Amino acid sequence: MLRLVFHDAGTYSSSDNLGGNNASIQYELGRPENFGLKRGWNIIENIAEKLQGTAASSLSKADLIALAGAHAVVITGGPSSLLTSTPVGRLDAKSPDPEGRMPGEASSATQLIDNFASKGLSVRELVVLSGSHTLGSKGYGDPLTFDNSYYPALLAKPWNDPNNKMASMIGIPTDHVLPDDARCAPIIKEYADSQELFYRDFSDAYVKMTTLGMQ
Repeated sequence: MLRLVFHDAGTYSSSDNLGGNNASIQYELGRPENFGLKRGWNIIENIAEKLQGTAASSLSKADLIALAGAHAVVITGGPSSLLTSTPVGRLDAKSPDPEGRMPGEASSATQLIDNFASKGLSVRELVVLSGSHTLGSKGYGDPLTFDNSYYPALLAKPWNDPNNKMASMIGIPTDHVLPDDARCAPIIKEYADSQELFYRDFSDAYVKMTTLGMQ
């Protein structure tokens, strides 16, 4: 669900104030970067169907995406306030957002920073939102627990361990470039030292990201 949120919201461009968390992902599922996200979209459609005839039926599918991602964080141990602090009122797109706005898997740290800047997101917000990779099977702690274990792992760089046969399976290329960047490394250290700070900043960045371009 978190990946669905990021890929829906990641189409925002501050230069034209278009795109963002608007459920356009439903028209973009065939794009290579969105492989596997139909499962998440099916959940959103099922929720929307079950809400018909209830007081919550006015929620847009874009709202449901943002709330589902927040719920995923909360039920896996993340900051409990995230769900109640995520606002609603988004409008659903009627067509796909432009292609080429998501960062590529082989992006350098500078390319990632520039891509996030084009959405109005800072280096700190890039680093803290990347912390969502603690969920899943990429080798960062318990795959079903939302915590700050991503950051000590980045500092340790286990993907470089020649004695670990699974080293190449740990993380993704856009994780690997962050600890080697002088702008990102100090922030990674902050979050490795303080889960409380990570939770606070993640909540703020998540709400900001899911409301960019909100009409």
